Amino acid sequence: MQKYIVSLEPGADYDATKQAIEKQGGVIVDDSTRILGMITVQMSDEGALSLKSLNDDIISVEPDQKVSIQVAAA
Repeated sequence: MQKYIVSLEPGADYDATKQAIEKQGGVIVDDSTRILGMITVQMSDEGALSLKSLNDDIISVEPDQKVSIQVAAA
């Protein structure tokens, strides 16, 4: 199963969101950034695709992946 970053609306109901994630077979692996409105979950691709439509408090569900930037020379 892949990890995903779930972005939440301000004031989201964390318990309801957690239940929606678990209902789709997901597991919360890191909620230390919950105060910023993000949690990391591990779940199937199918579960992640349907998660946003199941809970109005979820803004987006994106794959957790390494991101890099390259600074342009001035």
